[in-house]
This record gives sequence, C-alpha cells and structure tokens, in this order.
Amino acid sequence: MRFRVRLGTAGILAGVLVVAGCSSGEQKDPAGSAGGGTIRVGVDALPPGKGDPYKGIGSPEVYTHAAIYDALTLVDQHGKIQPMLATEWSQPAPTTWVFKLRDGVTFSNGEKFDAGAVVATFEYLVKDPEGSASVVAADVKTISGVKAVDPLTVEFTTAAPDAMVPARVGEVYIPAPAKFKELGMKGFANDPVGTGPFKVDSWNANLIKLSAVKNSWRAPKAAKMEIHALPDPAARFQALQSDQIDLAIQLSPDQSKQLDGSRTRADILAAAQVMSLAFITELGDSPLKKKEVREALNYAVDKESMAKNLLLGVGKPSGSGITDGAAGYNSAIKPYPYDPEKAKKLLADAGYPNGFSLKADVTVGSFPADAQIYQLMQQNLADVGVKVELRQVTFAEWLDHYLKNTWTSQAFGLSWNTLPRLDALRPMELFSCLKKPAFFCDPAVAEVLGRAAKEGDGESRNKLLAQAQQMQHDNPPALYLVQQIDITGVSSKLQGFQNINRTIPYDKMHVS
Repeated sequence: MRFRVRLGTAGILAGVLVVAGCSSGEQKDPAGSAGGGTIRVGVDALPPGKGDPYKGIGSPEVYTHAAIYDALTLVDQHGKIQPMLATEWSQPAPTTWVFKLRDGVTFSNGEKFDAGAVVATFEYLVKDPEGSASVVAADVKTISGVKAVDPLTVEFTTAAPDAMVPARVGEVYIPAPAKFKELGMKGFANDPVGTGPFKVDSWNANLIKLSAVKNSWRAPKAAKMEIHALPDPAARFQALQSDQIDLAIQLSPDQSKQLDGSRTRADILAAAQVMSLAFITELGDSPLKKKEVREALNYAVDKESMAKNLLLGVGKPSGSGITDGAAGYNSAIKPYPYDPEKAKKLLADAGYPNGFSLKADVTVGSFPADAQIYQLMQQNLADVGVKVELRQVTFAEWLDHYLKNTWTSQAFGLSWNTLPRLDALRPMELFSCLKKPAFFCDPAVAEVLGRAAKEGDGESRNKLLAQAQQMQHDNPPALYLVQQIDITGVSSKLQGFQNINRTIPYDKMHVS
C-alpha cells in the first residue's frame, strides 16, 4: 500500500480572509514623509520566536527580521561580503578580527548604536546560557571573546584561526542593548527594536504591522509595511492576484506560469539550498542504520524528473547538500543516478529483499513544489518496496523536534542551506556528529569537519570541506533530492524588489 501525505487546503480560504479583513485602505492612503505607501508581504509563516533574532536563520525568520534588524555584514548573492553596520574589517593576528562600525546609527527607540551594543550582543551569544544555546550561537561558536576598542571599533577573538568571521557575523542581528537588558529575550521578542528601516507597531498571530523609521541609516521609501502569514502557496497566490498583497514569498512553479507579466510577475532564482530527507540513525533501531539501505534510497528516486517537471528546470538534481558558489563546494560530485534495480539489489544485500516501512515528518508549503517533490519521492520508494508514511507537521512542531532530537519517526525533511553566508561548513555540520544532539553520526566526517573549522587558510579549508562533502556523498546521511528554487510573486506596483540570498532590502522598496 502506498501512503500519501494529505495536502489539505484547510486554511487557504481562512488565510485569504485574514488578508482581506486586514487589507487596508492604507495602500491608497498618502505615503507620508517616508513615501511609497504600504508594502504588503505574504509569507508562509511568521517567526515562531517572534522578534527573537537568534532562534533561527533563513525562512521564515529572515523575511520578517530583515525589516527590523541589521547585522555587521551581509553576504550577497555573489558570495561577496558587503558592509552593513560595520564599514571595514581586518585580521591583524590569526585569531583576532577588528571591525570598524558605522557612525551616526541609532536604534528605532533612540538608543545609539556603538561598540557597546555589539559587545552586549556577542557576550549574550558566547557567555549567556540562554543565548549560547540558540541556533545562531552555534554558527558563531568559533568566537571566544569580544571587546570594545573604542566607541566605533570592536575586536573579536577566536579560539582558532577562522577565515569566515566576516561572513559569520552577518548572521547576527544587533538588538537595542538597553531595552534587551531591561526585558530579557522573552519580553524583547514581543517588542523587538533594531536599527532596520521599520519598527513593529503590532504583532498578531497572522499579521505584523510596521511603520517607517524615518531617521534610520537605511531610511525606507515606504511609509508602512505589513507581513501576512498565509501558510498555503494558493493563499499567497490568490492574495497577490487580487491585489491584497504586493509580494508573495515562495509560490509554486505552476502558479508562476499564471502570472501575466503586466500586473504581476515571477522572480525565479536557483537557491543555495538542497532539499533532502534526513536519516535518523542515532535514535532507536532502523534499517537506515545500514549504509547499503541509505544508498539504495538515493538510487531509488528520480531526481532528474523532479528538477525538470516540478522545478521548471531551474532546480537541479543533487548528489550532496552543497550548491555551486558556496565555499567548499565540490564540483566533482554527481547526483546518484536513477536506478531502481540497483536500489532493489542493495536492499536485498542489506537483508530487506521485500523492503520495509518507515515514517517521515515533513513540512510543506514553504518552498516551491515541496509537497509534490515529497510525493514523487514517496512513489519512487514504494516502487522498490520502501513504504513511506509522510506525516505533515507544522514548522513549530518540526523545530521543537529538531532542536531537542525528539523524533518519533525514522526520517524527516531537512534542507541543506548554505545561506546566509554561502559556506558549506554549517549544513555539513548539521548532518554530522557535530550537531548536538545528533540525529546522524559519522565520526570520520566529523573529524574532517572539525579540522576545517579550525583551518585559518581559506584554500586549505575549502579542500577539507570538499573532502568531507565527498564522504557525505559516499556515506549519505540523507536522501539527497534537488536544489531548490525561489519563486517570488511581485506586483507591478512594487518597485525596488531584490532577492539577496533571501534577504530582501525592504528599505529600497515602495509601491507606486
């Protein structure tokens, strides 16, 4: 029997009604001194941690937090590190980085941005038990100390030479230090304050309303902004088509073909992200503990068909989790070919001639055609005797299991994401013993990744990452699927849109 995920449309109509109920006449109101009216954005979900800038990176957090906060740097779509709150940086010693800060910047509540704000932020991530347990803290764990040299100069110390510090700090949004200290993270998350172009006026379950920070160093061109949570792509598409939103994040490929190019258009880019089904081998007993089984599952799936038929030919089949352009990318690695007969032989050799059953937890609706990709994977695996029960969970449920490693399944959907710093190390660590707690562990891979993390020479570091990437291909911790794509629906009224590694420069956008 084949098990299929139920892709219910519950919530589509409700989601559209939420937009319709809140869809404001503000869009037609005078723009005010900021100009440009109200930008209305439709996303699949609001951040589970609300304004906590360290609970997660990427989707859904980045689409909201990029309006409120700034980091010291930004890695652009070409992999180049751009100045943000820091204007320049240098490495005077192997374990020392010095950053010069932008002068004249204030937080939206009037607090002054200076070296003290940066020090307070990184001390929270490095020394505070709450902060050091966050997702972002894990990405800057090589930083062992931070101090203010003067009001506009900060010095970072690393435990070992780390060539990636200028990129790493691009993940760390800087909150208003006095307010953060007063409220603590729990209170601050409900009333966040940053140096970004917008400030939060209200934050409800499905809608955030923001207004322009007119004296921001990134003063916006729009007077107001709304971020609507519309969990299903159909809801986002309908809202865009009916002029209830101006920007629809992550539409489906079929929907992109329906945008007429005059009133609405599709912005389509290959993403630095690979969809996969992560194998859980560190919890309980599972056939996935055997390497031959994990290889078989990779041979059993027709990834070429997924890329061609579901991702417009822009996405690509993947044989590892790293995409072209990321530091440490190994171009020699090719996707597992689609070979069901080889998959059956490997399963038989591993002691499963009749296949087996497994449960997999997935979220859908966040990325183009993700539901269809999982369905095709499910069908391909059933063809070789592996019956997969796909259990659809919310992102909040998924995140809780991921952080605590409390899965009751044998596999779960997890993308390899080199954003925001376009570095192979981070996603490779997450699929290794180095993630704590780990769901998959190959000590040999962890040893190479550990050496890469401590390697100060960029070229040598990339060679180690390429080696580890080959090892993770040969002993797969996941069923590699396809490189994903970003499909953003854009109204013709919206000017200035860009997708910079999924960071949207809201300050440059306005509605005509």
